[in-house]
Amino acid sequence: MSSFDEKVIQFFKLADKDNSNSLSLDELVQVFRKCGDNRPDSQIKALFKFIDTNSDNKVSLEELKTVLAKQPPKQKRECDLRAAFKEIDKDNSGSINSKELEVFLTKNGYDDDVKAVIAAADKNGDGVINFEEFLALIN
Repeated sequence: MSSFDEKVIQFFKLADKDNSNSLSLDELVQVFRKCGDNRPDSQIKALFKFIDTNSDNKVSLEELKTVLAKQPPKQKRECDLRAAFKEIDKDNSGSINSKELEVFLTKNGYDDDVKAVIAAADKNGDGVINFEEFLALIN
């Protein structure tokens, strides 16, 4: 099994809160919010309809894999970065605070100044790093 398949399966299992082996629109919205994605519900609904190729109002693992496999490399990279962001955001707040960043940096052998990293990345001045700021920092 490829790394891509493993990631999609892992994502699907996390999103499938009711263990129905399919994703409802509500489950998809919840996953987007948990990952710090604040796009309007209408955009997520349109995405859901696009993925739900058999129009049964649920997304199967196969439907999800098929659509995600067709993503351009840039979108796949953003998906990987969302997963990384989620790993660092331990409290699932949708942002990375100084404690979470310090734990991540220490765990991975970095001795960067946490305050300096947050200051460099925190464009809106709220003291934490949201996903958009995280993307800008990584890119």
